[in-house]
Amino acid sequence: MRKFIFFFVLLITLQSCYYPVRKDYGVYSKSLVFSKDKKWLINNIKTGVDSNHREMMDKEVLQLFQSLSNGNTYDLKTAKAENLIQSNIPFEPEMEDLETLKNSSDFNFLVNIYTMRVRSTLDRAAGELDDYKKNETFAMMDIYDIKTMKKIYSLKAYSEFSLDKGEKTTIFTPTSEMMTMKNFRSLLKSVKKNAVITEAIIQ
Repeated sequence: MRKFIFFFVLLITLQSCYYPVRKDYGVYSKSLVFSKDKKWLINNIKTGVDSNHREMMDKEVLQLFQSLSNGNTYDLKTAKAENLIQSNIPFEPEMEDLETLKNSSDFNFLVNIYTMRVRSTLDRAAGELDDYKKNETFAMMDIYDIKTMKKIYSLKAYSEFSLDKGEKTTIFTPTSEMMTMKNFRSLLKSVKKNAVITEAIIQ
């Protein structure tokens, strides 16, 4: 009986700490088209997570795009090391940046990912709260067609979690770091779920 009560209390606690990740594609399609003759470049991820989580982000996004593009994806570090590109790329590239990339490389698509912590007041809270606290974060993925120099994809994954005055934080209360990683992985899940794989296009 005690075991049942323990798991019941644990379930209630976990449910109270649940928060959804919402997605917004704006005016763009949910689907990305991958073909073997198209080459992808993943820019450095702009994020405030710790170094361990940053490495996980770099690894996970590269693995996903390599699997979908049949290995035809490079991260910025590798592309520069192999002299495939010559300089860094802004997170919000101007037309001139895309034109330079178009004229100096054979990449077809640029992937930009960044995250932001909008609010993180729960991170500094412990025990019973004397005020309303909230964590709110988002992750964003923008993709540019380098040949046409236009954005073709944009997905925002965002989440929030709050507690009112008098409520208590627990070990299950999500930190803004945890929420950022969940948002980021939601981006990858959406890309994988909606990916369209085609054969190489014959020119």
